Amino acid sequence: MHNLGSKPEQDGQADQIKAQIEENLKRVYQSALTEEVPDRFKQLLQQLKEKEAQKNEGQK
Repeated sequence: MHNLGSKPEQDGQADQIKAQIEENLKRVYQSALTEEVPDRFKQLLQQLKEKEAQKNEGQK
Protein backbone atom coordinates (compact mmCIF):
# COMPACT_ATOMS: atom_id res chain seq x y z
CA MET A 1 0.00 0.00 0.00
CA HIS A 2 1.86 3.06 -1.25
CA ASN A 3 0.76 6.58 -0.49
CA LEU A 4 0.38 8.97 -3.39
CA GLY A 5 3.19 11.45 -3.39
CA SER A 6 5.37 9.40 -1.03
CA LYS A 7 9.09 9.40 -1.57
CA PRO A 8 10.76 6.26 -2.94
CA GLU A 9 12.93 5.90 0.19
CA GLN A 10 9.78 5.97 2.34
CA ASP A 11 8.30 3.22 0.19
CA GLY A 12 11.50 1.22 0.61
CA GLN A 13 11.38 1.66 4.38
CA ALA A 14 7.74 0.63 4.46
CA ASP A 15 8.58 -2.49 2.44
CA GLN A 16 11.42 -3.34 4.84
CA ILE A 17 9.13 -2.89 7.84
CA LYS A 18 6.47 -5.11 6.26
CA ALA A 19 9.08 -7.77 5.48
CA GLN A 20 10.35 -7.67 9.08
CA ILE A 21 6.81 -7.96 10.47
CA GLU A 22 6.13 -10.89 8.14
CA GLU A 23 9.33 -12.63 9.22
CA ASN A 24 8.50 -12.13 12.91
CA LEU A 25 4.98 -13.46 12.45
CA LYS A 26 6.30 -16.55 10.65
CA ARG A 27 8.79 -17.16 13.47
CA VAL A 28 6.10 -16.87 16.16
CA TYR A 29 3.70 -19.11 14.23
CA GLN A 30 6.40 -21.73 13.68
CA SER A 31 7.30 -21.78 17.37
CA ALA A 32 3.62 -22.20 18.27
CA LEU A 33 3.40 -25.21 15.94
CA THR A 34 6.26 -26.97 17.68
CA GLU A 35 5.05 -26.39 21.25
CA GLU A 36 3.96 -29.39 23.29
CA VAL A 37 0.31 -29.65 24.25
CA PRO A 38 0.06 -28.88 27.98
CA ASP A 39 -0.66 -31.87 30.22
CA ARG A 40 -3.89 -30.27 31.44
CA PHE A 41 -5.21 -30.13 27.87
CA LYS A 42 -4.24 -33.75 27.32
CA GLN A 43 -6.15 -34.71 30.47
CA LEU A 44 -9.22 -32.77 29.36
CA LEU A 45 -9.14 -34.41 25.92
CA GLN A 46 -8.87 -37.84 27.54
CA GLN A 47 -11.88 -37.07 29.75
CA LEU A 48 -13.89 -36.00 26.72
CA LYS A 49 -12.97 -39.20 24.88
CA GLU A 50 -14.03 -41.30 27.87
CA LYS A 51 -17.37 -39.48 28.18
CA GLU A 52 -17.99 -39.91 24.45
CA ALA A 53 -17.19 -43.63 24.69
CA GLN A 54 -19.58 -44.02 27.65
CA LYS A 55 -22.28 -42.16 25.76
CA ASN A 56 -21.83 -44.37 22.69
CA GLU A 57 -21.91 -47.54 24.84
CA GLY A 58 -25.16 -46.43 26.44
CA GLN A 59 -26.81 -46.01 23.04
CA LYS A 60 -26.17 -49.62 21.97
